[in-house]
Amino acid sequence: MNVRQKPESSMKLPFYFLLAFIGGFVDACSFVLFEAFTGHLTGNSVLSMIYVAQKDWALLLLSVISIFGFVLGTLTGTFTRMKSPSLVREPYIVTLVFLLFSIVFLLHFFIPELYSMNLAIFIISLSMGIQNGYFNKAGDVSVHSTYVTGMTTSCIGAFLKNTPEDNSKKVLLAAVLSFIFGALAGGFLSVNYHFAGFSVVLILLAIAIIYSIRRHQ
Repeated sequence: MNVRQKPESSMKLPFYFLLAFIGGFVDACSFVLFEAFTGHLTGNSVLSMIYVAQKDWALLLLSVISIFGFVLGTLTGTFTRMKSPSLVREPYIVTLVFLLFSIVFLLHFFIPELYSMNLAIFIISLSMGIQNGYFNKAGDVSVHSTYVTGMTTSCIGAFLKNTPEDNSKKVLLAAVLSFIFGALAGGFLSVNYHFAGFSVVLILLAIAIIYSIRRHQ
């Protein structure tokens, strides 16, 4: 991908780096608070087997719910993108993710009698699945903003090929680093401030909404 030849693609890059930061942030917070990942399947699949071995059925249920929510969200996001590929819809998708997260924090802080960890895990995983399914490319580069395994592999391959004028390695490296720094921020805030720290994700999503709207004006 030659960013200089595709200025519209380069305009998208900060938005995708922000999504990757959010993906890392949410995954770290989720593991600290729930002992389950909400942004990918690999970690939860391994955790599920560990919980089976430990006979910890409560945490196993959380992992299974997270897997189900993420798969359902990914299917929903992918289907929506394939049926409605218009970039104008991006702000609506981010707004949907924002609203789903808002429900979790609304229940936790203001309606605790209706809050449950299982419901929170499902909604959060559904949100991350939607993000994963809908936002899958920054220009011509495949970007998975909720996990880094695939991006890291692609990034290493791009650096080894070292094709002239191929900026995909820079895009992927920046996305991977964004995810890592997001995980660092999420881990720090959730460890020290618990759900209040996790709620910072609403600010990050609000920024993403504003950026996506301005990008299409």
